Order: sequence, then C-alpha cells, then structure tokens
Amino acid sequence: MKMRTISLTVLIVLAIIITTGCATNSRIVELENKGTSMGVTTPDWIRLYTQFGISKVQAQSEFKEKYCIIGEESGVNRQFVLAWADHFSAQQRIGAMLRTTIASEYQARVQGRAQTTGGAGSPPATGTYEQQIDSVINAIVNVSYSGAQRESDWWSLRRRYDPDQQDVFNDEYTAYVLYIIPKSELNRQVARALETSVGKDSALYDITIEMARMILQNGMAKWGE
Repeated sequence: MKMRTISLTVLIVLAIIITTGCATNSRIVELENKGTSMGVTTPDWIRLYTQFGISKVQAQSEFKEKYCIIGEESGVNRQFVLAWADHFSAQQRIGAMLRTTIASEYQARVQGRAQTTGGAGSPPATGTYEQQIDSVINAIVNVSYSGAQRESDWWSLRRRYDPDQQDVFNDEYTAYVLYIIPKSELNRQVARALETSVGKDSALYDITIEMARMILQNGMAKWGE
C-alpha cells in the first residue's frame, strides 16, 4: 500500500511537470489586427497595456490630467468581440477599478491609524471594519459616474501554438477599448460618493471623510495598480 501511494505521488508530479512544460513552450504570434489592411501600426497604448498593464498607459504624459479605463474581451468569433467593443460601457470597468483602489486606501489608512495610535483603545485592525468597508465600497461602485469619453479601440487576432507541433494551434480574437475621463471630474464624483456613503456615527466616518478630501485635492495615486 505504501509503495502504491508513492508511485501515485510520482505520477502526479510528473503530470504537473509535463503540463507546465507544455504551457511554457507555447508561442504566440499575431496574425492580423485592426490596422493590418491599412498599414496602420499598433498604437502605443495597446503595446504598453498588453506588455505591462494599464498602469503603464496611465503613466504616459498624454494622460497626465486624465484617468484611463480599458476594457478587454476575447473569443474565437470575430463578430462577437467586435460587437462587444461596440457596446462596451466604461461604467462597469470604472466600478471594478474603484473597488480595488478604494479598498487599498482603506486598508492603508486603517492600519496606519492603528499603528500611530497604538496601545489600549487604538482603532481595530482592518478585519474588524471589513463589513463596513464592503458596504461603503458597494455603495461607491453602484454610483453612475459621468464624463468618460471613448478615446480609441483596437482588435487583434493571435495564434497560440507549440513549436514542436505547429499544426496544433488555437486562434483567438481580442478587442480593446480605451476610455478617458478628466481626473478632476472623477475625483469630484468619487469624493462626493465617499462623503455620502457613511453617517457621522460610523466608525469609518473620519477615515472616509479624510479619504474624500485627499482624493478631491490630490486624486487617486494608485489608479490602475
């Protein structure tokens, strides 16, 4: 029984190694994109986004006074992904990005205040406030934010294959949509949403108002991270 267990473990490990090796050896090549027929090169924002993520796009000088919102969808059917791009709305993506950004801000501020105060009676750790923070974030995410403008879109057809078996491959279309919104505009709306999301009797009131004022004055430094 012991030998059988060891053998089974070895087989599982080998299977994982083989599977990982296949994934590692795969190659991706672009077959076509939106600019192919017209000889238009891939925009910088696409190259930065696909290689490094939205934070690199956001860091470009042309977006200094704006927040970037990028939507992405993939599928084997070109008409499907292009239809998705045509109907993409920035609202849902803004909500998702705000959820991450505001949650990170709360965590940093609650922990920072606890460390600064210290000792008996100090503010509890973030976990103690978790339900209240979730409630505030859900309220903020459900706000309808205005001012986002569609800046650009792109699509690409890529093939993933194994160099050792080039006749075995997967082709997939991916559509990208870039929206921008003035920082001052979104900062004002988010600050207002924060201010109205908590009552004065909430344990999070002081922290939330502090966050709202900071965002209104300095913006959201971690947007896109």
